[in-house]
Amino acid sequence: MNASHPITLGFTVFRAETAPFAARCMVGHSLIVLEEPRTPGFEEMLAGELAVDEYLMLTDFEFPEYARTQCQTLQALHTAGACILQLHPWMDELVGIHEFFAAGNGPADIPRGGQPRLVYEREKEWSAKLLAFYTAAGKKDFESILIAVNDFAMADAAKIGDMDRHRAAALKNILPSHGRAYVECGAIHHDMVGLMMKALGPGQVRVVHLMEEVCLARYGRRRLIPPGDLLTFRHLLGTQRDHDREALLAARAVVYNRLMEKEETFDSASPYPHMDAEALVLQIVGSLDIEQCRSLFGRIRHMGVHESLALALQNSH
Repeated sequence: MNASHPITLGFTVFRAETAPFAARCMVGHSLIVLEEPRTPGFEEMLAGELAVDEYLMLTDFEFPEYARTQCQTLQALHTAGACILQLHPWMDELVGIHEFFAAGNGPADIPRGGQPRLVYEREKEWSAKLLAFYTAAGKKDFESILIAVNDFAMADAAKIGDMDRHRAAALKNILPSHGRAYVECGAIHHDMVGLMMKALGPGQVRVVHLMEEVCLARYGRRRLIPPGDLLTFRHLLGTQRDHDREALLAARAVVYNRLMEKEETFDSASPYPHMDAEALVLQIVGSLDIEQCRSLFGRIRHMGVHESLALALQNSH
């Protein structure tokens, strides 16, 4: 690719408040590459032959409001001549494995040495660590919970690393020899920066955190990073092991998860409800040491988000 036409890696959180910033960043690119597996009806939706709401009913989207807004953006870009692709080789492979099992096959039937086997084994390990965390979280041993959180973060980092390597390799094969390409990336997939720079060479990759302008203005940072993501990043980037630091991040992560709003939409007077909610929670957990996390988690573990947050705010004053 010519250095004057770099690819843009657009790092996003999949929330409705982010969609307008994604739309603005996509404009001017001849190729839009989404971070999602192939879905039924996608081409028909782009062409306006299938209504957006009908398209959304064909697949169980995790963030339907974000997906609805983005579909409208993609239709407009498609009409203007942009090529729009779904590219997530890992998830496509995982869907294929599920279909393989649904047809009556079992794990032993997956050929060894190939991509399906790699995906299956990595997903199996990831699921086991997630289950171990849920099991630990149901008990009162806080140290065991922290160990389970860190073990899961390591498994998550390993899976993310594999995902990103496969996606980067696929991207290199489809990027145009001229024009500009926008590549959608979830916020945790920052390994894509180094992978694409290595694949395409110096000056070819532009990195954009979609809401950084707002985040800088409101909080003085390009983006907000939850403690669980910080822990995962440490393992993903091969940071030197530090038991105390990892334990602190794990402790803050379990408290963060009890305080942070999970719903895609919720009542808020803010134009950026998730960002502002996240900033508040990060301010709370960022001041806690492990013992304070242990104490607060013990009090809020069986509460809802709103009750937990109210108690945490009361304790912080």
